Formats: sequence, structure tokens, C-alpha cells
Amino acid sequence: MKLKWIRGNEHISFKRPNVWFGLGVRGSGKSSFLESVGEEYLNRGATIFDLFSARDGESLAWLRSSWAQDKKILLVHGENVSVSSSVDSKNAGSLTLNDVEHYDIIISSSPLYSSPDQEFLNAAKITDLLYKRLHWKRIVFLIMREASNFYYSRLKITESQTIAKANMIYLIRESRHCGLSLALDSVRFFSIDIDIRTLSDYLILKSQGMQGLSRDLKWLYSYVEPHLVRQLKPNQFILLTKKGGISYGVFPEVSWHKKEQEDILKVLGIKREFTEPIQEGIFRGSFKTVGDKEHAEILHLYIEDNMSMSRIALKLERSPRTIQLHIQGHNKAVSRKGFCGACTRVKSEYYNIVADRQL
Repeated sequence: MKLKWIRGNEHISFKRPNVWFGLGVRGSGKSSFLESVGEEYLNRGATIFDLFSARDGESLAWLRSSWAQDKKILLVHGENVSVSSSVDSKNAGSLTLNDVEHYDIIISSSPLYSSPDQEFLNAAKITDLLYKRLHWKRIVFLIMREASNFYYSRLKITESQTIAKANMIYLIRESRHCGLSLALDSVRFFSIDIDIRTLSDYLILKSQGMQGLSRDLKWLYSYVEPHLVRQLKPNQFILLTKKGGISYGVFPEVSWHKKEQEDILKVLGIKREFTEPIQEGIFRGSFKTVGDKEHAEILHLYIEDNMSMSRIALKLERSPRTIQLHIQGHNKAVSRKGFCGACTRVKSEYYNIVADRQL
């Protein structure tokens, strides 16, 4: 990666947990740039965690890079998905901080989940796990690509858009304390809240196309020709730093980057098998629905621990009526079909057992 400074002369550190925010039209090379920055971090001993990619699984292309020859790689997948590949794979729900320290490249890619909802929910859980790092020896370069994906994942586990936004800002602000270097990108400058943009250490401008720069960045035309900003090649970029530095740069072609229309799963020999997805609880404004895991926990507390419905309701912060409906629904399903769908999906031992206490 080569830089020509237009204003300032700063040292770009790949040993610090900085926040990188890329901006450019589709096809401008934003993903390639983040992968190139990732290679710089890898060279310095960091862990790459590619958390979000396009639906076509472009992040899986790391498996055909030269790094795959001597780096430990882990694929993270959904709970109802089994993956067969040349590298290790693991259920997203069982990922640990020890895995983050052990593996050099961790990939959570969309094709390895049964649905976008499952991917976003697990991404939020993974993010929460990473923020439990109270001390760290190596930086985790967390590639999120489209920044709105980060927001949507937080929305999956919070009650409102306001809380999701506040949560996202907090996580970005605190990322350096957990040894996380965040990499996000967006098509439009104003698609991302100003509170998030101002937290960036480096703003990377790729080709802006016919739209040009937003009004907040038009001052840059005093340093860079407008036609250059509109027509930057995929390997070119303009970098702005939080200290006020401006530079023009180029980065080497990422030869292993996924091509359009390429079937990356077939190329890499990755095979997937799906079972019926586990249904998670969903926020519906003032309440959250009961997911499969919570349903199974209700049955466990009722049958194994011999707890009353009122005590279960108190423990799970639910109404006694909700507990009663789920136990009754379980019994009806077992009586009619021979099994309870929710219990079957989470592999509960009570999937075919009637809760025979008096309801």
C-alpha cells in the first residue's frame, strides 16, 4: 500500500485497534481495500474476523489466498447448518474467546446460515462475545463491510431502533479497549449517523461516481480534482485521517478476491446441509416472543426441576399465562404428532414427552 500525502505526513499504524470507514459506489473496490488492509494486519500478527459479506459469500475467498497455506482458519456457521470443507468449522453459538486467540482467520459468511435473520442474530452475539475481551495480546481486525449490517444485527437483540443505534455507537467507541480494529464501509456518506462517522480514525474514499462528494466533504475539492474523486480506479483511494491528514494512495490487487458470478462454494469445495432452523425470540415492540430455546427451558424447569408455572414465570420474567400456553401447546403437539417441533429443533430430551402434571 503506497500513500502520497497531500496534507500532513502521518504514519499509518497496523498495530493499533483503529476504526476504518470506507465510502464509495458499488463496484468501487471497497471490499478489496478492506481485505488488503486485513493482509497488513495479518502480517503483523493480528486475527482477521470477517463477520459480514455479501450474500454470495465473497469473504470465503480467504480460503484460496496464500494465507490459507500456513494460517489457521475457522468457518463459523448457523446452528442448523453442517459444513464440510478443508478447514475447521464451528457453530456460531459455541464460539469462544479462546477460538479468537487460536485461529488467525475466522469467517462468518452469509451462505453458511439458513437465513439473513439468523446471520444477523448470530453476528450480534459474536460481537457481544468479542466485547468481553478485558485484556488482549493480539488485535482482531473485524471486517463488517456494509456498515448498516452492524446496525441491523444490533436491532435483532434490542427493543428499538434508538437503543440499537446507541448500542452500535457505544461498541464502536469502546472497540479499542477490547483490542478490536473495526472496518466498515457504506455507499452513501449520510447512510451512517454522524456520531459513527466521527469515531473513525481513517475515512477512505473510493470512487464516488456521478453523486460526487457530499456537502460535508466538498472542501476536499480544494485539494483533489473533482474528476479524480468521481472516477477513482478500484485500486485507488483517498484517505482522510482524524488528525486532518489527506493522502492519495494505491493498493496492490487482491488476486484472490471473489469475482462476480463466481460460485465460490463450488470453487472451494464447500458443502452445506440444512436442517429446520431454530426459531429465536423476536422483539414486537413492548414484548419479545418466546423462542425455541426458551420454550425448551420452560419444559425443563416444569418437568425436571418440578417448578410451578408462577415460579417459572418469575424466573424467566414472563407472565404465568405465557408459561401455561407453552406447556399446553407442547402437550398438544406431542399428543397429535408424537413430537414438539420447538423441542425437536433445539434437540431437547423432552421433544416427545408429555408434561403430565396437572395443568
